[in-house]
Amino acid sequence: MIKKKSYLVACSGGSDSMALLDMFKDKYNLKVCHINYHKRDTAKRDENIVRKYCKNNNIEFIKYDYKDEEKGNFQDLARVFRYKCFANCVNKYNLDGVLVGHHLDDLLETYLLQKERKSSVTYYGLKTPTIIMDVKIIRPLLKYSKKELEEYCIKNNIEYGIDESNLTDHYKRNRIRHSKIEKMSKTDKQELLKEIKYKNYVQSQENKAVRDYIKGKTKFSYDEFMTCPYIKRLLRTLIKEDLSDKHLDEIIKALKSNKNIELIIDDKCLYKEYGYIEVCDKPVDYSYTINSLEYKKYPYFKLCKKGTSFEGVTVSKQDFPLTIRNVKEGDFISMRYGTKKVSRFFIDKKIETSKRKTWPIMLNKKGIAILVPEIGCNKDHYSNKHNLYMVK
Repeated sequence: MIKKKSYLVACSGGSDSMALLDMFKDKYNLKVCHINYHKRDTAKRDENIVRKYCKNNNIEFIKYDYKDEEKGNFQDLARVFRYKCFANCVNKYNLDGVLVGHHLDDLLETYLLQKERKSSVTYYGLKTPTIIMDVKIIRPLLKYSKKELEEYCIKNNIEYGIDESNLTDHYKRNRIRHSKIEKMSKTDKQELLKEIKYKNYVQSQENKAVRDYIKGKTKFSYDEFMTCPYIKRLLRTLIKEDLSDKHLDEIIKALKSNKNIELIIDDKCLYKEYGYIEVCDKPVDYSYTINSLEYKKYPYFKLCKKGTSFEGVTVSKQDFPLTIRNVKEGDFISMRYGTKKVSRFFIDKKIETSKRKTWPIMLNKKGIAILVPEIGCNKDHYSNKHNLYMVK
């Protein structure tokens, strides 16, 4: 016997979510999540509609109350709160995902909103399955119009509430709904759907072309990168999907300049130097304390018994505890052929900035730099038989 899947149903009490709940109550094991935002006088009415339906159908009812404590865009804040609640329920009850009542009109409104804002998106309209906050979100009603879902509720005697805030043009989405979507015929909607599907097809082909172009790489020759026919999609794929066209134009302009560049965008870094362009994770500072001679692997280096002469150092008990951290501005090392800043060695050896940020340096208990791998060791710690090697 195949086990029924278990889902959370996001239910506001409107016709969309009540129809969703009724359609799937016998198909899956369901729990219902209702969020009361306390923004309308009828908010309690909607809560009671959902609560009553759940009680009559023996479905667990879970309620969250939104507290309007943060300043900012209510729609954005409410959305974040909503999906955090969903994620909490899915994780707590080990559910397969969340069913939400987005319908055809929502899909079309989203697309028209994207067009009006000239948004740079990874997908036009709404995806049937998607992942939000590491939770699977499923929209099974995208083929139904708002009117069809209302008719379903009326036909099946399902009580539902009307959100009065949707009747105004206070929000841009409402304005699009009233001025465009509600005036569309069934044929108009199908034609707009075809447009959306075509745009998503073109975008999917472009995404595939970019993935084939990248082939898992994060570093490219300057000419290879700049001649990519999908350079904006390439940048979005490597750095951040929701970068605006304006931001991308600024990045491309900087890349075309004669200067080396280093750009930090959220958790990614973009570098242009030595004829290459590289995108990598934003480097993080690190520091380890080594209390005795050991051979062990760390995230940015490993301590070994063997290595090259430029990776070796001779340490004694008087050197411990050792500190191994990433190189910082001003670090220097005294070697047999002189004292020089580590940054100068990096420049002389044409070591990329992306690597410099996490390059390790070893200091003894007095804070004296005694080894920088691939550059060499301190003059007082050199021998023909090193007892410790730090491999980058």
